[in-house]
Amino acid sequence: MSLDFNGKTVLITGSAMGIGKGLSACFAQEGAHLVLADLPSQRERLETWALQLRTSYGIKCWTFYVDLTDTDGPERLYAEVKECVGDVHTLVNNAGICWFGNFDDMPEDRAERMILLNCLAYAKLSRLVLPAMIERDCGAILNLSSISAFQPVAKMALYAATKAFTQSFSEAIRCELPLGSRVKVSTLNPPFTRTALIGDAGVPLDFVPLLTSFMDVDEVARTGFHAFKKGKVRCVPGMFNKFMYLFVVKYVPDRILSALTWVVCKRLSDLVPDPVMKVLSKFQKQGG
Repeated sequence: MSLDFNGKTVLITGSAMGIGKGLSACFAQEGAHLVLADLPSQRERLETWALQLRTSYGIKCWTFYVDLTDTDGPERLYAEVKECVGDVHTLVNNAGICWFGNFDDMPEDRAERMILLNCLAYAKLSRLVLPAMIERDCGAILNLSSISAFQPVAKMALYAATKAFTQSFSEAIRCELPLGSRVKVSTLNPPFTRTALIGDAGVPLDFVPLLTSFMDVDEVARTGFHAFKKGKVRCVPGMFNKFMYLFVVKYVPDRILSALTWVVCKRLSDLVPDPVMKVLSKFQKQGG
């Protein structure tokens, strides 16, 4: 069943940049009214973007600022949106944080915030909006998952685990919907895309999963949006990614998959001898 967002209210978290920003443009083009949420530190960036969306598409656009890792962050955001805007038709859980490195080196506060944002905030906001959606038999939730939801990712162990949570959680609550319900719960599973999240996590540019991602932010957002609009329950953008993460991961024997994961979850500089890397770096600079 295709979803119609024209005139509907859509709440998007983490919408000041990256995939969240890209998705907000897609919804605006469809005539949706937007509730954009992000951290207080993103106020100037988000206000500028909201004004641009209002001007370009003639839609209503509200902005809210809250840290969803606060104990009452999701509840506070929901209450403010409910009071100022009313019920939302669609929730897009997009906000997230990441970290690159060995798990035993990971700062404890980063680990805690990742679980609070990537897991608990998604669950809380979904729980807050879902009853009204079920009651009116209309609404949708899009949870930003990842290709890393389908297998462990060394150097990003906790991040991949939070996305596995998001995937399982989304698929489970979809199965709990009343038979014949018109409420939709879907996931967008992008490849490792160069966004502020990846930059903030300290992911090196020669990390093999990043090198094998051939899609930019806008392409990921457009692909994910159109799949969501068509009512698809899961979207893995790109044929290469579909093959790797929906076929190979599922059907390749565990021993081979473990060896493949060991190779894939490396930096190119870990796999290629220094003389070759120097030539590649020189070629890359010349090409730039």
